[in-house]
Amino acid sequence: MAEPQASSQDAPNPAASEQRIVVANKHGENLVGVLHHTGSNKVVVLCHGFTGTKDDGVVIDLTSALTKQGISVFRFDFSGNGESEGEFQYGNYRKEADDLHSVVSYLREKYDVTAIVGHSKGGDVVVLYASIYNDVPMVVNLSGRFDLKKGVEERLGKDFIDRINKEGFIDVTTKSGKFWYRVTKESLMERLNTDMRAASLSISKECRFFTIHGSADETIPVEDAYEFAKLIPNHKLCVIEGADHCYTAHRKEVSDAVVDCITWNEVKQNCKSIFCKGYPALVQSIPLPPSLGSCAAAIHLATSPHYLKGLINISHTAALEQRVVVPNRHGENLVGVLHHTGSKKVVVLCHGFTSTKDDGLVIDLTAVLIKQGISVFRFDFSGNGESEGEFQYGNYRKEADDLHSIVSYLSQEKYDVTAIVGRSKGGNVVVLYASLYNDVPMAVNISGRFDLKKGVEERLGKEFMDRIKREGFIDATNKSGKFLYRVTKESLTERLNTDMRAASLSISRECRFFTIHGAADEVVPVEDAYEFAKFIPNHKLRVIEGANHCYTAHRKEISVAVIDCITSYEAGDTRP
Repeated sequence: MAEPQASSQDAPNPAASEQRIVVANKHGENLVGVLHHTGSNKVVVLCHGFTGTKDDGVVIDLTSALTKQGISVFRFDFSGNGESEGEFQYGNYRKEADDLHSVVSYLREKYDVTAIVGHSKGGDVVVLYASIYNDVPMVVNLSGRFDLKKGVEERLGKDFIDRINKEGFIDVTTKSGKFWYRVTKESLMERLNTDMRAASLSISKECRFFTIHGSADETIPVEDAYEFAKLIPNHKLCVIEGADHCYTAHRKEVSDAVVDCITWNEVKQNCKSIFCKGYPALVQSIPLPPSLGSCAAAIHLATSPHYLKGLINISHTAALEQRVVVPNRHGENLVGVLHHTGSKKVVVLCHGFTSTKDDGLVIDLTAVLIKQGISVFRFDFSGNGESEGEFQYGNYRKEADDLHSIVSYLSQEKYDVTAIVGRSKGGNVVVLYASLYNDVPMAVNISGRFDLKKGVEERLGKEFMDRIKREGFIDATNKSGKFLYRVTKESLTERLNTDMRAASLSISRECRFFTIHGAADEVVPVEDAYEFAKFIPNHKLRVIEGANHCYTAHRKEISVAVIDCITSYEAGDTRP
Protein backbone atom coordinates (compact mmCIF):
# COMPACT_ATOMS: atom_id res chain seq x y z
CA MET A 1 0.00 0.00 0.00
CA ALA A 2 1.48 3.32 -1.07
CA GLU A 3 1.95 6.00 1.56
CA PRO A 4 -0.30 9.06 0.93
CA GLN A 5 1.47 12.03 -0.58
CA ALA A 6 0.95 15.42 1.09
CA SER A 7 -0.34 18.14 -1.23
CA SER A 8 1.98 21.06 -1.80
CA GLN A 9 -1.00 23.32 -1.23
CA ASP A 10 -1.78 21.87 2.19
CA ALA A 11 -1.33 24.24 5.11
CA PRO A 12 0.89 23.07 7.95
CA ASN A 13 -0.91 21.18 10.68
CA PRO A 14 0.11 22.84 13.94
CA ALA A 15 -0.46 20.85 17.11
CA ALA A 16 -3.47 22.18 18.99
CA SER A 17 -3.91 21.45 22.68
CA GLU A 18 -7.45 20.47 23.66
CA GLN A 19 -9.00 21.74 26.89
CA ARG A 20 -12.49 20.96 28.18
CA ILE A 21 -14.06 24.16 29.49
CA VAL A 22 -17.29 24.76 31.40
CA VAL A 23 -18.92 28.21 31.13
CA ALA A 24 -21.98 29.26 33.15
CA ASN A 25 -24.72 30.95 31.11
CA LYS A 26 -26.94 33.76 32.44
CA HIS A 27 -29.40 31.17 33.81
CA GLY A 28 -26.73 29.41 35.88
CA GLU A 29 -26.56 26.40 33.55
CA ASN A 30 -23.15 24.98 32.69
CA LEU A 31 -22.24 25.05 29.01
CA VAL A 32 -19.59 22.49 28.07
CA GLY A 33 -17.08 23.22 25.32
CA VAL A 34 -13.67 22.27 23.97
CA LEU A 35 -10.93 24.82 23.29
CA HIS A 36 -8.45 23.85 20.57
CA HIS A 37 -5.54 26.19 21.26
CA THR A 38 -2.95 26.37 18.49
CA GLY A 39 -0.81 28.96 20.26
CA SER A 40 -2.73 31.82 18.67
CA ASN A 41 -4.93 33.99 20.88
CA LYS A 42 -7.28 34.55 17.94
CA VAL A 43 -10.26 32.26 18.44
CA VAL A 44 -13.19 31.29 16.21
CA VAL A 45 -16.32 30.04 18.02
CA LEU A 46 -18.30 27.27 16.28
CA CYS A 47 -22.04 26.76 16.88
CA HIS A 48 -23.87 23.50 16.10
CA GLY A 49 -27.32 23.09 14.58
CA PHE A 50 -30.73 21.80 15.67
CA THR A 51 -30.55 18.72 17.96
CA GLY A 52 -26.81 18.74 17.27
CA THR A 53 -23.75 18.96 19.48
CA LYS A 54 -20.21 20.27 19.46
CA ASP A 55 -19.17 16.87 18.04
CA ASP A 56 -21.22 17.16 14.83
CA GLY A 57 -19.33 16.21 11.69
CA VAL A 58 -19.42 19.69 10.16
CA VAL A 59 -18.21 21.25 13.42
CA ILE A 60 -15.35 18.75 13.76
CA ASP A 61 -14.31 19.25 10.13
CA LEU A 62 -14.28 23.04 10.50
CA THR A 63 -12.26 22.68 13.70
CA SER A 64 -9.70 20.63 11.80
CA ALA A 65 -9.52 23.03 8.85
CA LEU A 66 -9.14 26.12 11.06
CA THR A 67 -6.56 24.66 13.45
CA LYS A 68 -4.51 23.57 10.44
CA GLN A 69 -4.35 27.28 9.58
CA GLY A 70 -3.06 28.04 13.08
CA ILE A 71 -6.40 29.46 14.22
CA SER A 72 -7.62 28.49 17.70
CA VAL A 73 -11.20 27.18 17.91
CA PHE A 74 -13.84 26.88 20.62
CA ARG A 75 -16.78 24.51 20.00
CA PHE A 76 -19.52 24.02 22.58
CA ASP A 77 -22.98 22.59 23.28
CA PHE A 78 -25.89 25.01 23.62
CA SER A 79 -27.93 24.59 26.81
CA GLY A 80 -30.13 21.50 26.65
CA ASN A 81 -27.87 19.87 24.05
CA GLY A 82 -24.95 17.45 24.30
CA GLU A 83 -23.12 17.68 27.61
CA SER A 84 -24.48 21.11 28.58
CA GLU A 85 -27.05 21.55 31.32
CA GLY A 86 -30.58 22.81 30.73
CA GLU A 87 -33.67 21.49 28.99
CA PHE A 88 -33.79 20.98 25.22
CA GLN A 89 -36.23 23.34 23.52
CA TYR A 90 -37.52 23.44 19.94
CA GLY A 91 -37.17 27.23 19.70
CA ASN A 92 -34.70 28.81 22.13
CA TYR A 93 -33.12 31.08 19.49
CA ARG A 94 -32.76 34.08 21.81
CA LYS A 95 -31.55 31.91 24.69
CA GLU A 96 -28.95 30.28 22.45
CA ALA A 97 -27.77 33.74 21.34
CA ASP A 98 -27.37 34.55 25.03
CA ASP A 99 -25.49 31.25 25.55
CA LEU A 100 -23.14 32.32 22.78
CA HIS A 101 -22.67 35.69 24.48
CA SER A 102 -21.71 33.93 27.72
CA VAL A 103 -19.10 31.94 25.80
CA VAL A 104 -17.73 35.01 23.96
CA SER A 105 -17.57 36.99 27.20
CA TYR A 106 -15.68 34.18 28.93
CA LEU A 107 -13.18 33.80 26.09
CA ARG A 108 -12.64 37.53 25.77
CA GLU A 109 -10.97 37.58 29.19
CA LYS A 110 -7.95 35.86 27.60
CA TYR A 111 -8.55 35.61 23.85
CA ASP A 112 -9.47 37.69 20.81
CA VAL A 113 -12.74 36.28 19.43
CA THR A 114 -12.36 37.11 15.74
CA ALA A 115 -15.42 35.29 14.38
CA ILE A 116 -18.50 33.26 15.22
CA VAL A 117 -19.65 30.52 12.84
CA GLY A 118 -22.97 28.66 13.01
CA HIS A 119 -24.49 25.83 10.97
CA SER A 120 -28.23 25.46 10.30
CA LYS A 121 -30.05 26.63 13.47
CA GLY A 122 -26.62 27.78 14.67
CA GLY A 123 -26.58 30.02 11.58
CA ASP A 124 -29.76 31.72 12.77
CA VAL A 125 -28.25 32.08 16.23
CA VAL A 126 -25.19 33.94 14.89
CA VAL A 127 -27.48 36.24 12.85
CA LEU A 128 -29.47 37.01 15.98
CA TYR A 129 -26.29 37.43 18.02
CA ALA A 130 -24.84 39.96 15.57
CA SER A 131 -28.08 41.95 15.65
CA ILE A 132 -28.17 42.09 19.47
CA TYR A 133 -24.57 42.31 20.71
CA ASN A 134 -22.46 43.74 17.86
CA ASP A 135 -19.21 42.78 19.61
CA VAL A 136 -17.63 40.30 17.15
CA PRO A 137 -16.04 41.63 13.92
CA MET A 138 -16.97 38.70 11.68
CA VAL A 139 -19.93 36.30 11.42
CA VAL A 140 -20.42 33.25 9.17
CA ASN A 141 -23.89 31.77 8.67
CA LEU A 142 -23.84 28.25 7.19
CA SER A 143 -27.23 27.20 5.79
CA GLY A 144 -29.38 29.18 8.24
CA ARG A 145 -33.12 29.58 7.66
CA PHE A 146 -34.46 33.04 6.81
CA ASP A 147 -38.19 32.50 7.40
CA LEU A 148 -38.59 30.55 10.63
CA LYS A 149 -42.30 30.00 9.95
CA LYS A 150 -41.23 27.62 7.20
CA GLY A 151 -40.03 24.09 7.87
CA VAL A 152 -42.33 23.65 10.87
CA GLU A 153 -45.09 21.80 9.04
CA GLU A 154 -42.59 19.30 7.61
CA ARG A 155 -41.46 18.39 11.15
CA LEU A 156 -44.71 18.66 13.10
CA GLY A 157 -47.46 17.94 10.53
CA LYS A 158 -50.08 20.09 8.81
CA ASP A 159 -52.33 20.48 11.86
CA PHE A 160 -49.53 21.42 14.27
CA ILE A 161 -51.20 24.63 15.49
CA ASP A 162 -54.47 22.85 16.33
CA ARG A 163 -52.62 20.00 18.06
CA ILE A 164 -50.42 22.25 20.18
CA ASN A 165 -53.36 24.49 21.14
CA LYS A 166 -55.30 21.41 22.24
CA GLU A 167 -52.54 19.42 23.99
CA GLY A 168 -49.95 22.06 24.85
CA PHE A 169 -47.15 20.06 23.23
CA ILE A 170 -46.24 17.78 20.31
CA ASP A 171 -43.94 14.78 20.66
CA VAL A 172 -41.76 14.36 17.58
CA THR A 173 -40.69 10.84 16.63
CA THR A 174 -38.20 9.36 14.17
CA LYS A 175 -39.37 7.58 11.02
CA SER A 176 -39.32 4.32 12.97
CA GLY A 177 -41.64 5.78 15.62
CA LYS A 178 -39.09 6.36 18.40
CA PHE A 179 -39.54 9.43 20.62
CA TRP A 180 -37.11 12.17 19.59
CA TYR A 181 -38.02 15.42 21.37
CA ARG A 182 -40.97 17.38 22.75
CA VAL A 183 -42.14 20.69 21.27
CA THR A 184 -43.91 22.88 23.82
CA LYS A 185 -46.30 25.64 22.83
CA GLU A 186 -43.95 28.23 24.36
CA SER A 187 -40.93 27.04 22.37
CA LEU A 188 -42.93 26.84 19.13
CA MET A 189 -44.22 30.39 19.59
CA GLU A 190 -40.67 31.60 20.27
CA ARG A 191 -39.56 30.18 16.94
CA LEU A 192 -42.52 31.56 14.99
CA ASN A 193 -41.99 35.02 16.51
CA THR A 194 -38.22 35.16 15.84
CA ASP A 195 -37.84 37.59 12.93
CA MET A 196 -34.71 37.03 10.83
CA ARG A 197 -35.61 39.95 8.57
CA ALA A 198 -35.60 42.42 11.46
CA ALA A 199 -32.42 40.83 12.84
CA SER A 200 -30.67 41.09 9.47
CA LEU A 201 -31.54 44.76 9.14
CA SER A 202 -30.21 45.43 12.64
CA ILE A 203 -26.68 44.15 11.97
CA SER A 204 -24.03 46.87 11.92
CA LYS A 205 -22.08 47.69 8.76
CA GLU A 206 -18.96 47.27 10.88
CA CYS A 207 -19.64 43.54 11.09
CA ARG A 208 -18.30 41.56 8.12
CA PHE A 209 -20.95 38.98 7.41
CA PHE A 210 -20.71 35.85 5.23
CA THR A 211 -23.47 33.43 4.26
CA ILE A 212 -22.55 30.03 2.81
CA HIS A 213 -25.25 27.74 1.45
CA GLY A 214 -25.56 24.61 -0.69
CA SER A 215 -27.43 24.96 -3.96
CA ALA A 216 -29.01 21.51 -3.45
CA ASP A 217 -30.00 22.03 0.21
CA GLU A 218 -33.03 19.79 0.72
CA THR A 219 -33.84 21.13 4.21
CA ILE A 220 -33.48 24.91 3.80
CA PRO A 221 -33.70 26.10 0.17
CA VAL A 222 -30.87 28.23 -1.19
CA GLU A 223 -33.34 31.08 -1.71
CA ASP A 224 -33.08 31.76 2.04
CA ALA A 225 -29.43 32.64 1.54
CA TYR A 226 -30.38 35.24 -1.08
CA GLU A 227 -32.81 36.82 1.40
CA PHE A 228 -30.00 37.29 3.93
CA ALA A 229 -27.87 38.77 1.13
CA LYS A 230 -30.53 41.38 0.33
CA LEU A 231 -30.78 42.74 3.87
CA ILE A 232 -27.49 42.37 5.78
CA PRO A 233 -25.36 45.47 5.08
CA ASN A 234 -21.72 44.27 4.83
CA HIS A 235 -22.47 40.89 3.35
CA LYS A 236 -20.90 38.30 1.04
CA LEU A 237 -22.61 35.16 -0.22
CA CYS A 238 -21.03 31.90 -1.36
CA VAL A 239 -23.20 29.21 -2.92
CA ILE A 240 -21.59 25.77 -3.12
CA GLU A 241 -22.95 24.09 -6.21
CA GLY A 242 -24.48 20.65 -5.58
CA ALA A 243 -24.09 20.73 -1.79
CA ASP A 244 -26.89 19.50 0.47
CA HIS A 245 -27.78 20.77 3.96
CA CYS A 246 -25.09 18.75 5.73
CA TYR A 247 -22.51 19.20 2.92
CA THR A 248 -22.37 15.40 2.79
CA ALA A 249 -20.19 15.23 -0.32
CA HIS A 250 -18.78 18.75 -0.01
CA ARG A 251 -17.05 18.85 3.38
CA LYS A 252 -13.77 20.06 1.88
CA GLU A 253 -15.54 22.78 -0.10
CA VAL A 254 -17.41 24.16 2.91
CA SER A 255 -14.28 23.95 5.08
CA ASP A 256 -12.24 25.81 2.46
CA ALA A 257 -14.99 28.42 2.13
CA VAL A 258 -15.05 29.08 5.89
CA VAL A 259 -11.26 29.30 6.03
CA ASP A 260 -11.45 31.77 3.11
CA CYS A 261 -13.93 33.93 5.03
CA ILE A 262 -11.81 33.97 8.19
CA THR A 263 -8.51 34.63 6.42
CA TRP A 264 -9.72 36.99 3.70
CA ASN A 265 -8.45 40.44 4.78
CA GLU A 266 -9.47 42.61 1.84
CA VAL A 267 -12.77 44.42 2.19
CA LYS A 268 -14.36 44.84 -1.23
CA GLN A 269 -17.40 47.09 -1.08
CA ASN A 270 -19.67 48.73 -3.66
CA CYS A 271 -18.96 46.07 -6.27
CA LYS A 272 -21.10 46.41 -9.38
CA SER A 273 -21.26 42.73 -10.30
CA ILE A 274 -20.77 39.24 -9.05
CA PHE A 275 -17.16 38.21 -9.55
CA CYS A 276 -15.14 35.06 -9.55
CA LYS A 277 -11.69 36.03 -10.79
CA GLY A 278 -10.65 33.99 -13.82
CA TYR A 279 -13.63 31.60 -13.66
CA PRO A 280 -16.61 33.20 -15.47
CA ALA A 281 -18.14 29.83 -16.34
CA LEU A 282 -18.32 28.95 -12.67
CA VAL A 283 -20.18 32.16 -11.89
CA GLN A 284 -22.74 31.37 -14.57
CA SER A 285 -23.43 27.99 -12.99
CA ILE A 286 -24.79 29.59 -9.80
CA PRO A 287 -28.46 30.55 -10.29
CA LEU A 288 -29.54 33.95 -8.97
CA PRO A 289 -33.25 34.58 -8.44
CA PRO A 290 -34.73 37.57 -10.30
CA SER A 291 -35.94 38.98 -6.96
CA LEU A 292 -32.34 39.71 -6.03
CA GLY A 293 -32.29 42.61 -8.50
CA SER A 294 -29.78 45.36 -7.74
CA CYS A 295 -28.67 43.57 -4.60
CA ALA A 296 -26.41 41.38 -6.73
CA ALA A 297 -23.61 43.77 -5.82
CA ALA A 298 -23.70 42.36 -2.30
CA ILE A 299 -22.98 38.82 -3.47
CA HIS A 300 -19.44 37.56 -3.91
CA LEU A 301 -17.74 34.23 -4.24
CA ALA A 302 -14.65 33.18 -2.35
CA THR A 303 -11.75 33.16 -4.81
CA SER A 304 -8.81 31.40 -3.24
CA PRO A 305 -7.27 28.83 -5.62
CA HIS A 306 -7.92 25.82 -3.40
CA TYR A 307 -11.58 26.77 -2.97
CA LEU A 308 -12.14 27.30 -6.69
CA LYS A 309 -10.43 24.00 -7.41
CA GLY A 310 -12.86 22.29 -5.08
CA LEU A 311 -15.85 23.85 -6.80
CA ILE A 312 -14.64 23.02 -10.28
CA ASN A 313 -14.19 19.37 -9.32
CA ILE A 314 -17.72 19.06 -7.95
CA SER A 315 -18.94 17.38 -11.14
CA HIS A 316 -16.87 14.33 -10.20
CA THR A 317 -18.71 13.81 -6.90
CA ALA A 318 -22.22 13.26 -8.25
CA ALA A 319 -23.91 10.27 -6.62
CA LEU A 320 -27.55 9.30 -6.56
CA GLU A 321 -28.79 8.95 -2.95
CA GLN A 322 -31.44 6.35 -2.17
CA ARG A 323 -32.93 5.58 1.25
CA VAL A 324 -33.03 1.80 1.67
CA VAL A 325 -34.74 -0.31 4.36
CA VAL A 326 -33.43 -3.85 4.91
CA PRO A 327 -34.97 -6.29 7.43
CA ASN A 328 -32.48 -8.11 9.65
CA ARG A 329 -32.84 -11.74 10.73
CA HIS A 330 -34.96 -10.62 13.72
CA GLY A 331 -37.50 -8.81 11.51
CA GLU A 332 -36.25 -5.36 12.51
CA ASN A 333 -35.89 -2.78 9.75
CA LEU A 334 -32.38 -1.42 9.24
CA VAL A 335 -32.32 2.01 7.59
CA GLY A 336 -29.49 2.99 5.28
CA VAL A 337 -28.52 5.31 2.45
CA LEU A 338 -27.07 4.06 -0.83
CA HIS A 339 -24.84 6.56 -2.65
CA HIS A 340 -24.76 5.17 -6.19
CA THR A 341 -22.05 6.68 -8.41
CA GLY A 342 -22.86 4.48 -11.38
CA SER A 343 -20.42 1.80 -10.22
CA LYS A 344 -21.75 -1.54 -9.00
CA LYS A 345 -18.76 -1.80 -6.64
CA VAL A 346 -19.97 -0.84 -3.15
CA VAL A 347 -18.19 -0.17 0.14
CA VAL A 348 -20.31 -0.61 3.29
CA LEU A 349 -19.57 1.79 6.18
CA CYS A 350 -20.31 0.87 9.81
CA HIS A 351 -20.64 3.47 12.59
CA GLY A 352 -19.37 3.25 16.16
CA PHE A 353 -20.84 2.97 19.64
CA THR A 354 -24.05 5.01 20.33
CA SER A 355 -23.67 6.52 16.88
CA THR A 356 -25.45 6.54 13.50
CA LYS A 357 -24.90 6.48 9.75
CA ASP A 358 -24.71 10.30 9.91
CA ASP A 359 -21.61 10.29 12.13
CA GLY A 360 -19.09 12.87 10.92
CA LEU A 361 -16.38 10.39 10.01
CA VAL A 362 -18.86 8.15 8.17
CA ILE A 363 -20.02 11.15 6.15
CA ASP A 364 -16.43 12.16 5.38
CA LEU A 365 -15.52 8.67 4.19
CA THR A 366 -18.66 8.61 2.06
CA ALA A 367 -17.59 11.85 0.40
CA VAL A 368 -14.04 10.74 -0.42
CA LEU A 369 -15.13 7.34 -1.71
CA ILE A 370 -17.78 8.70 -4.07
CA LYS A 371 -15.25 11.24 -5.34
CA GLN A 372 -13.27 8.17 -6.44
CA GLY A 373 -16.35 6.86 -8.25
CA ILE A 374 -16.97 4.15 -5.62
CA SER A 375 -20.57 3.59 -4.51
CA VAL A 376 -21.18 3.60 -0.74
CA PHE A 377 -23.81 2.17 1.60
CA ARG A 378 -24.02 3.55 5.14
CA PHE A 379 -26.62 2.35 7.63
CA ASP A 380 -27.76 2.33 11.26
CA PHE A 381 -27.27 -0.86 13.28
CA SER A 382 -30.45 -2.11 15.01
CA GLY A 383 -31.32 0.03 18.02
CA ASN A 384 -29.36 3.00 16.65
CA GLY A 385 -30.43 6.00 14.59
CA GLU A 386 -33.48 5.35 12.42
CA SER A 387 -33.24 1.55 12.58
CA GLU A 388 -35.69 -0.49 14.61
CA GLY A 389 -34.76 -2.53 17.66
CA GLU A 390 -33.55 -1.80 21.16
CA PHE A 391 -30.15 -0.26 21.81
CA GLN A 392 -27.78 -2.63 23.59
CA TYR A 393 -24.37 -2.01 25.17
CA GLY A 394 -22.89 -5.21 23.72
CA ASN A 395 -24.65 -6.62 20.66
CA TYR A 396 -21.43 -7.34 18.74
CA ARG A 397 -22.67 -10.62 17.27
CA LYS A 398 -26.09 -9.17 16.45
CA GLU A 399 -24.47 -6.19 14.71
CA ALA A 400 -22.30 -8.58 12.68
CA ASP A 401 -25.54 -10.32 11.68
CA ASP A 402 -27.09 -6.91 10.81
CA LEU A 403 -24.10 -6.28 8.56
CA HIS A 404 -24.63 -9.70 6.92
CA SER A 405 -28.26 -8.77 6.19
CA ILE A 406 -26.98 -5.61 4.46
CA VAL A 407 -24.30 -7.42 2.45
CA SER A 408 -26.80 -10.12 1.41
CA TYR A 409 -29.32 -7.49 0.30
CA LEU A 410 -26.75 -5.61 -1.78
CA SER A 411 -25.54 -8.85 -3.37
CA GLN A 412 -29.12 -9.76 -4.29
CA GLU A 413 -29.44 -6.33 -5.91
CA LYS A 414 -26.43 -7.23 -8.11
CA TYR A 415 -23.92 -5.00 -6.31
CA ASP A 416 -20.36 -6.17 -5.74
CA VAL A 417 -19.57 -5.53 -2.06
CA THR A 418 -15.82 -5.00 -2.30
CA ALA A 419 -15.16 -3.91 1.29
CA ILE A 420 -16.65 -3.38 4.73
CA VAL A 421 -15.27 -0.52 6.83
CA GLY A 422 -16.03 0.06 10.51
CA ARG A 423 -14.87 2.61 13.08
CA SER A 424 -14.49 2.03 16.83
CA LYS A 425 -17.17 -0.52 17.80
CA GLY A 426 -17.91 -0.82 14.08
CA GLY A 427 -14.28 -1.89 13.67
CA ASN A 428 -14.88 -4.78 16.06
CA VAL A 429 -18.03 -5.68 14.12
CA VAL A 430 -16.12 -6.00 10.82
CA VAL A 431 -13.48 -8.18 12.56
CA LEU A 432 -16.24 -10.44 13.87
CA TYR A 433 -18.00 -10.43 10.50
CA ALA A 434 -14.85 -11.45 8.63
CA SER A 435 -14.33 -14.33 11.07
CA LEU A 436 -17.92 -15.58 10.68
CA TYR A 437 -18.94 -15.08 7.07
CA ASN A 438 -15.83 -14.85 4.88
CA ASP A 439 -17.82 -13.46 1.93
CA VAL A 440 -16.26 -10.00 1.49
CA PRO A 441 -12.75 -9.71 0.01
CA MET A 442 -11.63 -6.73 2.12
CA ALA A 443 -12.23 -5.40 5.64
CA VAL A 444 -10.99 -2.18 7.22
CA ASN A 445 -10.96 -1.79 11.01
CA ILE A 446 -10.60 1.83 12.11
CA SER A 447 -9.71 2.19 15.81
CA GLY A 448 -11.39 -1.01 17.00
CA ARG A 449 -10.69 -2.41 20.49
CA PHE A 450 -8.81 -5.71 20.79
CA ASP A 451 -9.57 -6.57 24.43
CA LEU A 452 -13.26 -5.89 25.03
CA LYS A 453 -12.85 -6.38 28.77
CA LYS A 454 -10.99 -3.06 28.78
CA GLY A 455 -12.76 0.30 28.62
CA VAL A 456 -15.77 -0.93 30.59
CA GLU A 457 -14.65 0.45 33.94
CA GLU A 458 -14.10 3.92 32.43
CA ARG A 459 -17.72 3.99 31.23
CA LEU A 460 -19.50 2.18 34.07
CA GLY A 461 -17.35 2.74 37.15
CA LYS A 462 -15.03 0.54 39.21
CA GLU A 463 -17.82 -1.44 40.89
CA PHE A 464 -19.72 -2.21 37.69
CA MET A 465 -19.80 -6.00 38.26
CA ASP A 466 -21.21 -5.68 41.78
CA ARG A 467 -23.76 -3.11 40.68
CA ILE A 468 -25.02 -5.08 37.70
CA LYS A 469 -25.24 -8.32 39.69
CA ARG A 470 -27.21 -6.49 42.37
CA GLU A 471 -29.52 -4.38 40.19
CA GLY A 472 -29.51 -6.19 36.85
CA PHE A 473 -28.61 -3.04 34.95
CA ILE A 474 -26.56 0.18 35.06
CA ASP A 475 -27.83 3.49 33.68
CA ALA A 476 -24.93 5.34 32.04
CA THR A 477 -24.99 9.15 32.21
CA ASN A 478 -22.87 11.91 30.71
CA LYS A 479 -20.64 14.21 32.77
CA SER A 480 -23.56 16.51 33.55
CA GLY A 481 -25.69 13.62 34.82
CA LYS A 482 -28.00 13.19 31.84
CA PHE A 483 -29.17 9.68 31.01
CA LEU A 484 -27.42 8.22 27.96
CA TYR A 485 -28.29 4.51 27.80
CA ARG A 486 -29.03 1.42 29.90
CA VAL A 487 -26.53 -1.44 30.22
CA THR A 488 -28.23 -4.76 30.98
CA LYS A 489 -26.44 -7.70 32.54
CA GLU A 490 -27.01 -9.71 29.35
CA SER A 491 -25.50 -7.08 27.05
CA LEU A 492 -22.52 -6.52 29.35
CA THR A 493 -21.84 -10.24 29.51
CA GLU A 494 -22.06 -10.47 25.71
CA ARG A 495 -19.37 -7.81 25.39
CA LEU A 496 -17.09 -9.39 27.99
CA ASN A 497 -17.41 -12.79 26.27
CA THR A 498 -16.70 -11.51 22.75
CA ASP A 499 -13.18 -12.71 21.97
CA MET A 500 -11.36 -10.57 19.38
CA ARG A 501 -8.26 -12.79 19.55
CA ALA A 502 -10.23 -15.88 18.54
CA ALA A 503 -12.06 -13.89 15.85
CA SER A 504 -8.78 -12.54 14.45
CA LEU A 505 -7.31 -16.04 14.22
CA SER A 506 -10.43 -17.27 12.37
CA ILE A 507 -10.18 -14.78 9.51
CA SER A 508 -9.29 -16.36 6.19
CA ARG A 509 -6.04 -15.50 4.41
CA GLU A 510 -8.23 -14.77 1.38
CA CYS A 511 -9.58 -11.67 3.14
CA ARG A 512 -7.34 -8.64 2.80
CA PHE A 513 -7.51 -6.95 6.18
CA PHE A 514 -6.41 -3.42 7.11
CA THR A 515 -6.26 -1.82 10.55
CA ILE A 516 -5.95 1.97 10.83
CA HIS A 517 -5.40 3.59 14.23
CA GLY A 518 -4.44 6.97 15.67
CA ALA A 519 -1.15 7.09 17.58
CA ALA A 520 -2.72 9.47 20.12
CA ASP A 521 -6.03 7.61 20.53
CA GLU A 522 -7.23 8.49 24.02
CA VAL A 523 -10.14 5.99 24.03
CA VAL A 524 -8.68 2.82 22.51
CA PRO A 525 -4.88 2.79 22.83
CA VAL A 526 -2.83 2.19 19.68
CA GLU A 527 -1.42 -0.98 21.25
CA ASP A 528 -4.73 -2.65 20.38
CA ALA A 529 -3.95 -2.16 16.69
CA TYR A 530 -0.64 -3.99 17.09
CA GLU A 531 -2.51 -6.93 18.67
CA PHE A 532 -4.78 -7.23 15.62
CA ALA A 533 -1.65 -7.11 13.44
CA LYS A 534 -0.16 -10.07 15.32
CA PHE A 535 -3.10 -12.43 14.76
CA ILE A 536 -4.91 -11.59 11.51
CA PRO A 537 -3.24 -13.50 8.64
CA ASN A 538 -3.34 -11.21 5.57
CA HIS A 539 -3.02 -7.93 7.45
CA LYS A 540 -1.64 -4.44 6.97
CA LEU A 541 -1.40 -1.85 9.72
CA ARG A 542 -1.40 1.91 9.29
CA VAL A 543 -0.80 4.18 12.32
CA ILE A 544 -1.63 7.87 11.85
CA GLU A 545 0.75 9.96 13.93
CA GLY A 546 -0.93 12.40 16.33
CA ALA A 547 -4.49 11.28 15.54
CA ASN A 548 -7.00 10.82 18.36
CA HIS A 549 -9.97 8.42 18.46
CA CYS A 550 -12.23 10.68 16.38
CA TYR A 551 -9.43 11.85 14.04
CA THR A 552 -10.49 15.39 14.97
CA ALA A 553 -7.52 17.10 13.32
CA HIS A 554 -6.67 14.24 10.93
CA ARG A 555 -9.81 13.80 8.82
CA LYS A 556 -7.87 14.16 5.60
CA GLU A 557 -5.25 11.62 6.69
CA ILE A 558 -7.80 8.98 7.69
CA SER A 559 -9.75 9.52 4.47
CA VAL A 560 -6.61 9.14 2.36
CA ALA A 561 -5.65 6.00 4.28
CA VAL A 562 -9.03 4.36 3.63
CA ILE A 563 -8.92 5.29 -0.07
CA ASP A 564 -5.42 3.78 -0.20
CA CYS A 565 -6.75 0.51 1.22
CA ILE A 566 -9.70 0.29 -1.19
CA THR A 567 -7.81 1.31 -4.33
CA SER A 568 -4.73 -0.80 -3.58
CA TYR A 569 -7.01 -3.83 -3.67
CA GLU A 570 -8.53 -2.75 -6.98
CA ALA A 571 -5.04 -2.27 -8.38
CA GLY A 572 -4.11 -5.79 -7.29
CA ASP A 573 -1.48 -4.68 -4.75
CA THR A 574 -0.70 -7.70 -2.58
CA ARG A 575 2.45 -6.49 -0.86
CA PRO A 576 2.68 -7.26 2.87
